[in-house]
Amino acid sequence: MNTIGDKVKFIRLQNKLNQIVFAEKIGISQGRLSEIEQGKTKPSAETLKELRKEFNVDLNWLFDEDI
Repeated sequence: MNTIGDKVKFIRLQNKLNQIVFAEKIGISQGRLSEIEQGKTKPSAETLKELRKEFNVDLNWLFDEDI
């Protein structure tokens, strides 16, 4: 698990949420979430704020590709 997309997917699966519900919680579309999880795009600053707020995500962990 190295990429931001991998980690976002990990967070989603740990919370037992499908893409639709998870995306709604962080204010993006399911399609956008899919692109993030596949590594096709990076989350916006607003999406990162919502991840931190909704799921208590450490943004340093999210961006550290060695972890």
